[in-house]
Amino acid sequence: MEKTIECWKIILPLQDNQQRAFLDTLIGSIKSKIVSEFGGLTSYNVVGYWKSREQVIVDKSIEIVVDVPVRDHNQSSSYFIQLKNELMKELGQEKVYVTCVESKSELLSVDEFLRELGFEIPIEQPQLLTQENIDRLVSESSNLRLRSGYKTLRLVRDAELGKIIWEREILGIKLKTEIEDNYPKDAIVLSADNLENYFSEGVFGKPLIIIGDYEYQSYVLDKEKRRYIVGDPAIFREFDKSDKEPLFGPHAWHGVVRTSEFIPIFVEQVFINYILLREKGISKEEIKINVGSDGSMQIGGSIIFMCPAIIIDKKVQEIILENIKKAVVMYENGKIDAIALLQAKVKNRFNEKKAFISSLGTKKNN
Repeated sequence: MEKTIECWKIILPLQDNQQRAFLDTLIGSIKSKIVSEFGGLTSYNVVGYWKSREQVIVDKSIEIVVDVPVRDHNQSSSYFIQLKNELMKELGQEKVYVTCVESKSELLSVDEFLRELGFEIPIEQPQLLTQENIDRLVSESSNLRLRSGYKTLRLVRDAELGKIIWEREILGIKLKTEIEDNYPKDAIVLSADNLENYFSEGVFGKPLIIIGDYEYQSYVLDKEKRRYIVGDPAIFREFDKSDKEPLFGPHAWHGVVRTSEFIPIFVEQVFINYILLREKGISKEEIKINVGSDGSMQIGGSIIFMCPAIIIDKKVQEIILENIKKAVVMYENGKIDAIALLQAKVKNRFNEKKAFISSLGTKKNN
């Protein structure tokens, strides 16, 4: 992995304009301030020569080099502009040189990357990246699910290199991955976290290469114990028959499942479609949802979602509708379990559906 960083350089004079040395404590406090902000620095002794009238002036200085992970160039620029002004005032200088060297890339091993994400791995431990460690880290990191989101910055096919270049940001760390491009030349490359922005009529009928995995890393979600929007299947066991019964749906879970398993999963499928309609700008009062023996239909404006399933028992139909209403209320009041919602989105292809809805608007406009 490659981490993009900016290199900032400050020329800090060690003497005032009368060639009197600044106190070591003053120079030390300036260094300490920078270290506390960025975690470290490198300094070199430098000597500058410049001509003033008939005299050559010798300046003794130090060059401070600070590597800054690229999060926001404007933010880092603002910090160093403020620092420059403070140094000019504090040291009584008409000018203090502060420059930003062109950004560069630091190579990171996977273990280093995990540490940058905040994992507490004993540095003396051999072979850090083991399955046991990964499982432990995922289970112990309470805010890992918030950390694991990424944002694609650049995704291109480089025909000359024969690679797909994927640049993204995770926790302010910019990473670049090069993927061997052995795909058809007419294939369209899309990033999973930006599907709704780029999925248009022009992609239909062409091979698609989707890079990345949803907005959140599904690995982390999979390691979480499965949560359900309206509760675990165990609470619906009273509706199970003596043996398993067939309930069919357009999803990976379709087939022979118990009613107690079917209810929360089917509720989530319908509920995710409700969220899609809401995010499309349709008010909750305009959205109509029914549940019958042949499944469920969700209507909002000109958009219709179908969730077919065989639901013979009317009591089960009522329970499903009741729990859909429960999920909607929790969602509208901001009371929904965040992880359960993320898991439901992943399992119900939320991002791809969202992209498809956006493409319908594009096709209509065209």
